[in-house]
Amino acid sequence: MAEYYFDTETTGCNPLEDKVITIQWQRLNGFTGEPIGDLKILKEWETSERGILTEFLPNLRTDNPFDFFVAGKNLFFDFMFLSYRAKKHGLDGFDLRHWYNRVWLDVKPILVMINKGDFRGYDRVLDKTGALGKVNVPELYKDQKWPEIVSYVRDEAAAFIGAYQVLKREMPSLRKKL
Repeated sequence: MAEYYFDTETTGCNPLEDKVITIQWQRLNGFTGEPIGDLKILKEWETSERGILTEFLPNLRTDNPFDFFVAGKNLFFDFMFLSYRAKKHGLDGFDLRHWYNRVWLDVKPILVMINKGDFRGYDRVLDKTGALGKVNVPELYKDQKWPEIVSYVRDEAAAFIGAYQVLKREMPSLRKKL
């Protein structure tokens, strides 16, 4: 099974008006979560939104759902955004059955549980309280601060992957308590 960290950055939260500006993924060791290879970042400002969608979407359209197993935070947002934006560009979108049949792991519910069941601030469980928490990607995009966006994407990936490694290492011990 090929496991990948996956995320997107957008210009806002409305897929009907806003657009995908980066798509990033990195292969991970399925047992430890350690990164394998480099973080891939597709950048809308280097080609176009349609261009990065066209390049990335084949990863999600494989016949074997284990070929591109993704792990991330709040993945339904990313999937929904990709689907709407793909349809906007005349590319095939995805319906909910597609996501039901795929293998993916969203850590959002785990982070909520770590946050004592509180949805408010659940993402601060990851390293978003420091410099990452102050970054406004849509504002950086509007100001064409491409290197700052790429830096944020890299830092966010590292924060997620670090937390994911801890979850993979520590969560199996909870099994004894259940």
